[in-house]
Amino acid sequence: MRTFGKSTLIAILGISIPTDAAARAAAPSGAAPGSSSSGSWSHGSKDFFGAAYESYDADLTYSARSDTAPISRVWFTGASGILTEVYWPTNDTPQTRDSQLLVTGGRGGLFEERRDARRSASWIEEGVPAFRVITEDPGGRFRIEKTIFADPDRDVVLQRLKITRNVRGLRFFVLHNPGVGNTPLGDSAMASTGDAPGAGLFAWQGPFAQAFVASVALRDATAGFSGTASDGYRDLQKHRTLTTHYREARDGDVALTGELDLPLAPGTDELTLALGFGSDIGEAYSAAQASLREDPGALLDRYCAQWRAYQASLRPLGSATPELARLYRSSVAVMKSLEDRTHAGAFIASPSVPWGDVKVDRASAISPRASDRITGGYHLVWPRDLVQIALALLAAGDTRSPRAAVRFMKSVQLSASDGTWDFGSIHVSKEGSFYQNTWSDGEPYWRGLELDQVAQPIDLCYHVHKHQPGAPEACWELVRRTADFLVAFGPWTPLDRWEEVSGISPSTVAFLCAALVHAAEIAGTTGDRDRQARYRETAERWARQVDDWTFTTRGSIGNGRYYERVDGAGGPDAPRDPNDDRGYVVQGRFWRERDVVDCGFLRLAVLGVRPALAANMADSVAACDAALRVEVPGLGPGFHRYVGDMYGFDPRTGERTRGMLWPTLTGERAEYELARALEESGSPEAARKRMRPYLDAMARFATASRMLPEQVFDRGPRAGQPTGAAAPLGWAHAEFVTALREHDDARLFRLPIRGAGGG
Repeated sequence: MRTFGKSTLIAILGISIPTDAAARAAAPSGAAPGSSSSGSWSHGSKDFFGAAYESYDADLTYSARSDTAPISRVWFTGASGILTEVYWPTNDTPQTRDSQLLVTGGRGGLFEERRDARRSASWIEEGVPAFRVITEDPGGRFRIEKTIFADPDRDVVLQRLKITRNVRGLRFFVLHNPGVGNTPLGDSAMASTGDAPGAGLFAWQGPFAQAFVASVALRDATAGFSGTASDGYRDLQKHRTLTTHYREARDGDVALTGELDLPLAPGTDELTLALGFGSDIGEAYSAAQASLREDPGALLDRYCAQWRAYQASLRPLGSATPELARLYRSSVAVMKSLEDRTHAGAFIASPSVPWGDVKVDRASAISPRASDRITGGYHLVWPRDLVQIALALLAAGDTRSPRAAVRFMKSVQLSASDGTWDFGSIHVSKEGSFYQNTWSDGEPYWRGLELDQVAQPIDLCYHVHKHQPGAPEACWELVRRTADFLVAFGPWTPLDRWEEVSGISPSTVAFLCAALVHAAEIAGTTGDRDRQARYRETAERWARQVDDWTFTTRGSIGNGRYYERVDGAGGPDAPRDPNDDRGYVVQGRFWRERDVVDCGFLRLAVLGVRPALAANMADSVAACDAALRVEVPGLGPGFHRYVGDMYGFDPRTGERTRGMLWPTLTGERAEYELARALEESGSPEAARKRMRPYLDAMARFATASRMLPEQVFDRGPRAGQPTGAAAPLGWAHAEFVTALREHDDARLFRLPIRGAGGG
């Protein structure tokens, strides 16, 4: 019988058996073969998200004069136990897709943290967005504990690792997937075990560069193209060790892999991973190394201290239950972290790309103009989301962030030089309006027009002025220009609040009326009596007519009496008859306007346009509950957006699916119940009791790490858990904080208008 020597057997099997004295591989060299034609992002639902807290300077900007300077301009996210998109130097520009550990040896195959680990993520301290993430081998071979936070003074994300090895022969690798400059393609990468600028994994494209550096040496490293034979992940799948050692991979969807130089014997080691950024790889490496030279415990202490000081300045809400109080502090931290540190007041909607892990992205080059960047995701500024976040922070006791938000909205307000809005017979200058959304530098992304979003900055200005009195002239220019536009253009909107159909929408009319009544009050304080009268008269006229336009008595739900989602979807010149058979097409299906209800009409009561106890409101609530409400077992009431919602995505087929429950809507219902209870009895205790089931449900819809998602599943074993859409969603956290303030105060935070249409 023929026998083989150990080295011969290893060569035949194509495997590597490590020893305690495992030698370092040869330095990486040469260029990786292959290319890429498409890429993707990470899962849209995040388990954690954070950034360093930074304070404004005297001018409400972030600068060297801020108390927390130097300013850290990096944002991190994570899901499935690993680091996902990291944003730099602004909150709208992801630079990575993900970074995780891979493990081989110990009589096991390739272990991938994201896929194979038993994992958990938790806040290390209430209200401080630094996270303890634990990933464990279900077989008990090892345990990895990470503390993830940002350097409070540098553009560096840090991961403090404690790795416990319970068996011999384990080898730990870092797999880093860049997405430089918001593009998964067109990147270049370099792997180094010691050559200049130093040991690390590097990537760059255009003006953006990054360096992934460890506090221990790299035993081996390679650069390649994701999903190809040069990909280190593929190499490890096949050989359990790196057999290719490419120094560079140019212009594609690149991936970098490096082996951490850790002992092979059982034991525990602590180390730090630093992901630094700069204009070139040398600058990025220097930033990462500067962080590694400092005591990581001292950096974490400083990071936590800055967040603690901010949280201590806020109102202590949510005393009803510890669960509500914890989600309150987490929500504040999430919302404040959504703000850009270059363009103060620019709050993005979410640090995510909904269903980003399964949607193909072919963006391959960084454009010099922000409006040309392909991937928007939710890392964009919507006026609605910004206003909701700013008002929630105001409700929490932060008076400076809302003022910065007002300043940002002033900077992106359109002027006459931007042209006209042309829809049917409507030809109105863009003066005073806002685009549907923008990047954080103000460049537009979607150039649509959504009237509720145009109206809401007036609401923000009004409440900032009410809660921090000052000269009305400080906000009058924005208010005047916006209100003039609304009077000239409204009430028909090219897009309703769900950004899909045009028409007259009850929720849009509610925001229009509230904005114009608030604008009239501000106009009166400035002495502009003509505008005061014009704004007020327009608001009262629209409030009187909204039922004629949108309340059907021939609907197909319940008793047939309810507010429609929209009417007049055919255009600004289409008939406005809530009882006719006209309709619109959404996702290829025709819907009669009178057959579609959504819960947006609740804003009519919350904003004071209609009494909460009005008969038409009561009928509409019944229809909403019949068509859209779902009682999630053990969690509470959730709501679909509207009849026929198809904003969902099946990752298995790539097809659109029906939409799921939105926690934000549960919070909006809580506000309506407050308005209703106050009208019924005026009793604070009765009002709080009416709100509590909805607030409690919102808290239960949050993830275990207290991220409020855009959507949760409505049934089955995953009922109440997030879908692949966005989490955290700033709008959802803002709705929760505002409703919680209202619960504690037993009164509406947004001052309802009175006298416009029966309110």
